[in-house]
Amino acid sequence: MHPDWKNEIERLEYVKQEINNEFKQRIAKAGMYKNEMRAINKQMWEELGPLSGLSTVDAAVTFTQHINSLKQNLAETVENRKVIERFEQQMNSPYFARIDFKEDDWELESFYIGIYGFRKDDTGDILIYDWRAPVSSMFYDYEPGRASYISPSGNIEGDLVLKRQYRIEKGEMKLMFDSNIAIEDDILQDILAGSADNRMKTIVSTIQREQNRAIRNENKRILAVQGPAGSGKTSIALHRAAYLLYRYRDSIKAENILLFTPNELFSKYISSVLPELGEDDISGRTLVGFAQEILGDRFGKYETYAEMMEWQLLNKFSANALSRLEAIKYKSSGEFADVIERFAEYFEDKIIKFNDIYYKDVVFASAKELEDLFHVSYKHMKISKRLSRIEMQVLMRIKEYRKQLEHEKEKELAESSEYVDESEVKALSRLAARKELEPIYQRVKEMLSIDIVELYRMLFENMEAFSACGGILSDAACRDTAEAIKKGILYYEDQVPVLYLMELLGLIDPDSNIKHVIIDEAQDYSVAAYKLFSRLYTGCGVTLLGDLSQNINPTGGIGNIKLAGEILDSKNLDYIELDKTYRSTIEIMEFAGRILPSGGKPFGRHGKTPLIMEANSIDEVYSQVVSGIKQIEEEGFNTVAVICRTLQECRKVYEEIKNEVNVELIAKSDDEIMADIVVIPSYLAKGLEFDAVMVLVLSENEYAEGEEQLLYTICTRALHRLDICAIKGASLIEKLGKKASEG
Repeated sequence: MHPDWKNEIERLEYVKQEINNEFKQRIAKAGMYKNEMRAINKQMWEELGPLSGLSTVDAAVTFTQHINSLKQNLAETVENRKVIERFEQQMNSPYFARIDFKEDDWELESFYIGIYGFRKDDTGDILIYDWRAPVSSMFYDYEPGRASYISPSGNIEGDLVLKRQYRIEKGEMKLMFDSNIAIEDDILQDILAGSADNRMKTIVSTIQREQNRAIRNENKRILAVQGPAGSGKTSIALHRAAYLLYRYRDSIKAENILLFTPNELFSKYISSVLPELGEDDISGRTLVGFAQEILGDRFGKYETYAEMMEWQLLNKFSANALSRLEAIKYKSSGEFADVIERFAEYFEDKIIKFNDIYYKDVVFASAKELEDLFHVSYKHMKISKRLSRIEMQVLMRIKEYRKQLEHEKEKELAESSEYVDESEVKALSRLAARKELEPIYQRVKEMLSIDIVELYRMLFENMEAFSACGGILSDAACRDTAEAIKKGILYYEDQVPVLYLMELLGLIDPDSNIKHVIIDEAQDYSVAAYKLFSRLYTGCGVTLLGDLSQNINPTGGIGNIKLAGEILDSKNLDYIELDKTYRSTIEIMEFAGRILPSGGKPFGRHGKTPLIMEANSIDEVYSQVVSGIKQIEEEGFNTVAVICRTLQECRKVYEEIKNEVNVELIAKSDDEIMADIVVIPSYLAKGLEFDAVMVLVLSENEYAEGEEQLLYTICTRALHRLDICAIKGASLIEKLGKKASEG
């Protein structure tokens, strides 16, 4: 038994008692808030009666005062509930670590570290330090010896005398040991050996030094993190958000942080992390959702990333698909981003044409005046802003003329014997004047507004304009794009270019509410996307996280995380490379390395060698899947993913096995994983993790040509067990050398 065991147990009981005392006070406050709300409602009824009777100014003022009191009461109730929930969690597991630090020329001091901090209300003594507190960083960054941390008053140096770790469950001490090495071995091994579920977990107690460096990084405005599968990039992203909310709690709230995620499925998967860390969940956004939010009903169909990937994988070898495959690749390139920029200039110089705006013999604005306003007076403004300003001036002139016209119409109607009611005459004269000038209003709108749908389509229909802007797509690819737009379909690869063009023209304004942007799976976004982000989120912090080896879109994505950061702000960029991977066993990572060498160094956790099984028929593959799932369940694993290359294959597999095992089909990017066993297409499995993964290879050419990154990505979803079930003759099996295990 550890020599300090008794003292630590006594200290744990003391801390639990102090938390419980504060907990009881908060419970009492909850009752007080409830009574206050009842009292406010009662007083409002007594003073005002039914709300429909607010007939005086005094009554309205009184009503407003009561409503404000109710709002304040509700806010305090919600905040109190959060504190109660935090205390409940703290009584279960108050802290996970302790460090003893002797600051130079100061006394030795002990710091207990937990997910949440705890300070006694009566004395102000800190019994537990939040893992995000400056002093807590030494737990992650140092072994016993010389150490330092950055405090609000500057760099603090001294000696880290002790680093101790705990496992406390249901308020009881289960494990305690002193560590002279990195936060690994017993606790980390035990956690990694555990089972996954359908929600991502926090990693506070096992954050590694290189991960902590990324989480707390404040060196530059832009942070780009490259790391192999299982290196904890998404965990870093979420814990970094929690750190920022703690570090800048007076200036950054949850609504000021924006997280770009691959799809809604992934957003739901990670949604519990920040609440578990005691923070409100931050806003998640996909590129498709962003496009829909801005473009609204301008298009009837917005293709999702999953739909685009499914189309590519199904049509990869089809001659009829070559033109769109060409377009997808080209539209993600820097060359096409340049084309969009030149097209904005081309629109300004060549497409916009001004004519006289007149009615009968009245000229509201001459073409010369409009050109001078656009090209000279308002040159400093973006194009759409210039047009809006000019439109406002012209409409003011038309409005003045319309007043004169209305008077003329009134006079005509008044002199006729048909109308005698003055109000009716005025109304009819306004309608008549408006109708008479309607063609002028329409002409102004057409000349001085931008139809972004028609403009973007023009880029692909007007070959003269396309060539002048440096475009080099085939006629067939241009035609495919234009035809889709005519049908009301906006392909995935066109969504960012449309938004980028809108921003260049001034149709989208920067989002001043956002103070930090986190972009996960950063390798999947195009050059145009990063140019768009650089304009929409100017001045705010940006964190990029990605892996070159997991760029699963064979024809799209920037790939290079560092380049993405340089596009955002090359002079204010910090780049970090992670090289360790913690998710999968050594055997799984070695197998994945045969598919695609990633350079990731697996953490020292062993398991079964991945099993490769060949089947003589598709039906035999289905049988292997059913028996494999049952065996995995017998081994005690919780979550299993049966991963097929396409959704089309997933549907067939699901129909064949659903009566044999309790399984769920994940078919859409906005689905939510509710079952322990799922059948899921390759591109939707990205970013997720499962205890066991069964990769199905159902045709001879699957994953054989140019899909190493896709196969690598789905194999590295597995924590403990990986099975490959392939049809006999699959070229992938030959490629992997038919290395199989005994299982």
